[in-house]
Amino acid sequence: MIRVVGIGPGNPQWLPPAILEAIQDCEVLFGGMRALQLFSDLPGEKFPIRGALEPVLEGIKEALREGKRVGVLVSGDPGFYSLLPLLRRNFSQEEIKVYPGLSSLQLAFARLGIPWQEAQLLSVHGRSLDTLPLNVQKPIGVLTGGGNSPQKIAEYYCKYRFNPPMVLGNALTYPEEKWLKTDAQTLMQREENFSNSVLIILPELNEDTSPFQYKGLGIKDEFFIRGNIPMTKNEVRVQVLAKARIKPKSRILDVGAGTGSLSIEAALLAQEGCVFAVEQEPEGQELILQNKAKFQVHNLHLIPGRAPDVFMEIPPVDICLVGGSDGELEEILSKAPLKEGGKVVITAVTLETLSKGLQALPKLGYEEVEVVSIQAVRWRGIKDFHLAQAQNPVFILSAVRGGR
Repeated sequence: MIRVVGIGPGNPQWLPPAILEAIQDCEVLFGGMRALQLFSDLPGEKFPIRGALEPVLEGIKEALREGKRVGVLVSGDPGFYSLLPLLRRNFSQEEIKVYPGLSSLQLAFARLGIPWQEAQLLSVHGRSLDTLPLNVQKPIGVLTGGGNSPQKIAEYYCKYRFNPPMVLGNALTYPEEKWLKTDAQTLMQREENFSNSVLIILPELNEDTSPFQYKGLGIKDEFFIRGNIPMTKNEVRVQVLAKARIKPKSRILDVGAGTGSLSIEAALLAQEGCVFAVEQEPEGQELILQNKAKFQVHNLHLIPGRAPDVFMEIPPVDICLVGGSDGELEEILSKAPLKEGGKVVITAVTLETLSKGLQALPKLGYEEVEVVSIQAVRWRGIKDFHLAQAQNPVFILSAVRGGR
């Protein structure tokens, strides 16, 4: 029998009797050095877990063959980012018995005095920071480590122009415990070594928190504030968004954003991601800000200026939408901060722009190039008749960025 035992924060005061009894009954203990030191006075063999896990699995198998009672000590709770999945892949369910522990995130939420049943719980220990939602809409509890320190997490949010409130708990329950209420910009500047920490990221406080009733795909054109700047019409907008395949955490760049209609809908779809709207015309910039306020999309960032000159201000994105290119389509496609495997979707209203796009995409290493053309016709009711109101045809090019 393998007993997978959660030892909580690793402080003896937080170990309940049932956990102590389970550990004391083991003949062989596997765990990190810090965990094994808690039970140095117990008889029996002890094997530290360092780096490679294959020797650990072999050691457990050997102990089982000898009929010994095995204990695997894990910090926090075994059901939350521990060795439990690895053990389940290598041993039968009948061989494993799990003893729950107190997660450091539970302690952190308790210290903060807020419920965590609706919080999103994640670990970035050895994982990409891209797994973190950018537009924080509910508390996020994060296990740090593996090179991803609290400062790096804070820097990541600031890079994408977010500054959420953050609460850091380091060495919880220990005499050297550190408890810090801050925000991303401030935490990024801290020089302390928070080597045993958890982070709670809280939603940013926005002045206007009333719900917006038009969320969803295909917002009517008349709902947008408009001026003399061209706007991507509803029928085309829906097709562009479908080609873009936006996910909740997508990072999106909208080049030549115009009034911001496409940026607005993209931001509503990428509720945990963000949109960078590049627009060089002052009137367009003002319309984007007005529509951003009207639709309450706090994950939309206006980048005033000309593409690709302002691309240095934009971090890597998953999706690039190109509307207005001002004759610089190839340079935009070349310099866009689009990740490898990222999707680009281009709208063109002239054959010349279509031709430039078809030439530039394969030349720059883009793959899976597709072209569709759309001409929507709206039928306007006049008395007892409906008359056609044809919109201009639009070409939609889409492709995937290959390795460079």
